[in-house]
Amino acid sequence: MRWIWMMWLALLCTPGAAQPQMITLPGKGGAVTSQGRVQLAGKGLVLIRFQDLRILAVEADAGVYDRDAAQAWPTADLLLVLPPGAGRYQGLAPLGGLPEGMPVIVAEMAGHGAVAGPRLYPLRPWSTLELRKQRTLLRVTAMPGAPGTAAVAGYLLEVGNRRASYRLYAGGAEDEAALLAQRLPGADVALLPGSAGPQLLALNRGAPAGSAPAALTTAGYAFTARKR
Repeated sequence: MRWIWMMWLALLCTPGAAQPQMITLPGKGGAVTSQGRVQLAGKGLVLIRFQDLRILAVEADAGVYDRDAAQAWPTADLLLVLPPGAGRYQGLAPLGGLPEGMPVIVAEMAGHGAVAGPRLYPLRPWSTLELRKQRTLLRVTAMPGAPGTAAVAGYLLEVGNRRASYRLYAGGAEDEAALLAQRLPGADVALLPGSAGPQLLALNRGAPAGSAPAALTTAGYAFTARKR
């Protein structure tokens, strides 16, 4: 866990660096476990579960990104809108049908103005948001793209408890696997968009663990939080 804590410490010590935003959610305080799951929850929808925390990642360019579809999305504690590409993204208006006060993470440049209903948390590259739900901890860091780019390319999610954690990168664009692994030496797996649906790429100490990403299914991908 040393590399990511060093990165965060450097950010906090940088003049003008923003302090992490904090969210505390109520919960029932279920049993502590190291098991989690990432699963396909519909076209352009991925559900990430760990203990009693549910994170829903939405591809902004997916056909389901409209107000009517949003009302039928799976129940979640936090919504993560992946950075839009050049597809069907039409701003943040579709989020207006979400529950009042629901936390939603978006790229800072994704849209402008307030949206009635959910509470938006715009992140710029290297800014962070921390969430606590009973014994479950989550830290989201907005990641830039390839060198020379300034926009948010995706988010590094570290979810776990006080004993262990798991790091998942959720990107809004298809990255070259080798470059992605080099940019995210501490990530365990990458979630990437694909023409046939979301793809998972296992990462292993800065290098892809497999030859190619695998399609994410409704059965999902089980993971185990690791001691850092």
